[in-house]
Amino acid sequence: MLDALTRRSGMIALEEGGNLPPLLYYHRVAPGVDPDTGPVPEIFDRQMGLLKSLGFRGVTLREALTVSGHESSGMIGLTFDDGYEDNYEWAAPILEKYDFRATIFCVTGVLGQKTAWAEDPRWVGHPLMTPDQARDLSRRGFEIAAHSRTHPDLTSLSGKALENEVSGSRCELEDLLGEPVVTFCYPYGFYNDRTKEAARKAGFLAARSTRRMTLGKREDQFDLPARSISGEMSFGRFALTVAGYRLMEGLREPVSPSWSSGVGR
Repeated sequence: MLDALTRRSGMIALEEGGNLPPLLYYHRVAPGVDPDTGPVPEIFDRQMGLLKSLGFRGVTLREALTVSGHESSGMIGLTFDDGYEDNYEWAAPILEKYDFRATIFCVTGVLGQKTAWAEDPRWVGHPLMTPDQARDLSRRGFEIAAHSRTHPDLTSLSGKALENEVSGSRCELEDLLGEPVVTFCYPYGFYNDRTKEAARKAGFLAARSTRRMTLGKREDQFDLPARSISGEMSFGRFALTVAGYRLMEGLREPVSPSWSSGVGR
């Protein structure tokens, strides 16, 4: 019974051993942002303040993967997809206000350009972080991680084309940042066995998807679930979600991942 409750606690139990804190993912944070793409800064500030008041520590996925078991208490993983410039201008200062950090998954081949991989006008034409902004956030303790080179549907690729998008994005970021890049996120949340194997071969420790956690299921570290947070989520619903994570955390036994030692932060 306790084991079943533990696996329903909001913590991510891994097939490979160990567990991770719950993961949230955002896209944009900006004034006047379309609610489907993210919250406005005032709401994001309230959300982070609530996490702080509940005793959470907002951390990067890299940190969640590499800490020892006893250090993981109270963690919640904060992640952002695509690497929008507003992550740098609006989200990062709010996160720092609460002494939180986050993982920002960047599309490495278009840093400093505007989004052009979607037809929906809500997602097109938004500025992406520049290389200098990415380096600056990395120096400030944020994790700049890989989200492919051009944001394709990776499940439509194979061979060298797939390797170029997955491994190539890691190489480009490591050249830019001068440090190891250890996590990946699948564009559009689309993945299959071939894309997961490509992420493994590229040397990533883990990859995040966009699906929600399945209760009672042990998760593959190359298919990590996360909870989407958009501007359409009410503050009350956000509060219930994260309070549930905090309430149930005490039911699980923190266990260090088998790969936690020897990985640079």
